[in-house]
Amino acid sequence: MDPGAFVAFTIFATPMGIVLISKYFKFRHHLIELEEKRLLAGQQQGTSEATRRLEARVQNLETIVSSVDHELNLRINRVAAEASHARRLLPGQAGHTGQAGTSLGLLQVGQLVLGRYKILRELGHGGMGAVYLADDSKLGERVALKTILSGEITDDLLVRFRGEVQAARKVTHPNVIRIHDLGEDGAILFLSMEYIEGETLWSRIQRLRRLPVPEALDVLDEVSAGVAAAHAAGVVHRDLKPQNVLLGAGPSGRVVKVLDFGLAKAPTMTGLTATGFILGTPEYMAPEQIRGGSVDARTDVYALGATAYFALSGQPPFVRDSPIAVGFAQVTEEPTPPRALRPEIPEAAEQAILRALAKAPADRFPDVASFRAALRA
Repeated sequence: MDPGAFVAFTIFATPMGIVLISKYFKFRHHLIELEEKRLLAGQQQGTSEATRRLEARVQNLETIVSSVDHELNLRINRVAAEASHARRLLPGQAGHTGQAGTSLGLLQVGQLVLGRYKILRELGHGGMGAVYLADDSKLGERVALKTILSGEITDDLLVRFRGEVQAARKVTHPNVIRIHDLGEDGAILFLSMEYIEGETLWSRIQRLRRLPVPEALDVLDEVSAGVAAAHAAGVVHRDLKPQNVLLGAGPSGRVVKVLDFGLAKAPTMTGLTATGFILGTPEYMAPEQIRGGSVDARTDVYALGATAYFALSGQPPFVRDSPIAVGFAQVTEEPTPPRALRPEIPEAAEQAILRALAKAPADRFPDVASFRAALRA
């Protein structure tokens, strides 16, 4: 090669080589930076995933603990109710007596309470109290008389019972049982309310297995109207379920009533927790209620969705062997679409129910009126 040409090539090629080498090393440095960022992102993602899994485990543990507490309360109240009922059947058991000379919360057929209510028969009893059919001489009609069935009346129980009346009296609607009066006769507390001859939605579906779809939708429409009226009065029911929907007959046809505001909570009622009381029924309780969190109108929307699921399909959203398993499913599992159980359910009704059953309150309908409209869309 000619020496002059070699020198010329070297003079021009060397700067070019330096530039290329510099660009190469810059490119390699950029690749290294990208790899470092990718590894760091992977570590952060792994940490985030581990944190998410830990939070999920903690939430599941909270759900199990809450469900165990709830089932324990159920059993305690059931034992208390059975023991109290058994005491009435034992001879010579007078119990604690009040001015009327009767056992606390255990009224007898023919007994006159406050010179006004004559007991006709017992309609039912449970952990919180008993309900009787009575003649009210003041109103000149038959009423349902709810009493405390416990032999121990605590201050908290008194507050709760009076709070029931204050909350329920705010609600005036054709689809809500009317509350008449709260009274005390010595040691006996009682709540007088409208009496409707009929059966609960739960009893009717147990008897018939399922309602015709149009009838079920009509019933749910009226139930929703009653609950919406309660919310307008500032009352969240907290225990909506088929057992608290009464189906009766009136002069103009079928009567649908929402009853039992014993678990209702007005915004001003504070400090009343699940301790010693049954605050809901697992099959129809919202996840936040099962976890012991705060409740609002959207909690009732969830319960309405679960009640609608039952009314249309013939079973609650989750059927399990124990309240604990039901509560855990409410928080962690998705329900089977109701049309999979009964294809003739309208698609719009199914979509409304599934949205009402969303785990997060923010994902549900904002109010009962919206759910009611979507159910019949």
